[in-house]
Amino acid sequence: MFEHVIRNPFDMKPVFNPCKKPKFNANETDISIQAQKRIELDNLGKNIYFETSTATEEELVEKTAAKLGLFNQQSDYHLTSECNNIQQLGLAIEDDIVIMHDGKLEACFVAFPSSWNAGEKVGKTLAELHEPIADNEVLVRASDGIMRAMTSGQSYHRYTWGISSLDGYSNHPLYEKPEFDSLDDLTFRVEHERTMTVTEGTTAVFLIHVDIYPLKEVLKTDFGLIKGAIDSMSESVLEYKNLVKIKRLMNEYILST
Repeated sequence: MFEHVIRNPFDMKPVFNPCKKPKFNANETDISIQAQKRIELDNLGKNIYFETSTATEEELVEKTAAKLGLFNQQSDYHLTSECNNIQQLGLAIEDDIVIMHDGKLEACFVAFPSSWNAGEKVGKTLAELHEPIADNEVLVRASDGIMRAMTSGQSYHRYTWGISSLDGYSNHPLYEKPEFDSLDDLTFRVEHERTMTVTEGTTAVFLIHVDIYPLKEVLKTDFGLIKGAIDSMSESVLEYKNLVKIKRLMNEYILST
């Protein structure tokens, strides 16, 4: 089921494949996801979004909305999709949004992050954004090339995954992760990440779509795939992805069957 998501053996290579340019219609956005984004905005405020003065002066949000096909649409959730600021754009579609300009992060709305705080990333380069990641050498070295590809006119996509004791879409670091003693208590998270050029050579948008599944259901079809990937991870990656205890529970499950 998730062979397209989970690489086995696991590695930190940023594997992006070409894809069609993303296009959105605000009237087709799942209003339950919009509502959850609104809850995250109310709960966490500027810990999930920012827009720099450069983004405002360069009209990066408006240009991105136009490229995504959103400008001047009207959402069923009663949110105008004129998208004159990053909050309006972030609430208009299901995907989270990261806008890079001249190599730096100038605006973003990330309601459903995987353990990172958008408010702490203002003005960072792609290499700097990858600094906290375990075994990040390949990612950091590839950052300039990824940025060039993102602004080349071609769109790209990739999948990443994780396992969490939080059962919602957001894994924001300000939320305390519940303790767990069983694989049945966990959630399997999949991020579908897509890029799109806004202005060739200078500006690109990074879109992140999150899906969540009960881990116990995923393990019915992909236990071997997930265990193989986890077994191939370094200790630093296991720590970074909060998988140390999960690895132990998976080994205990095998011994008990």
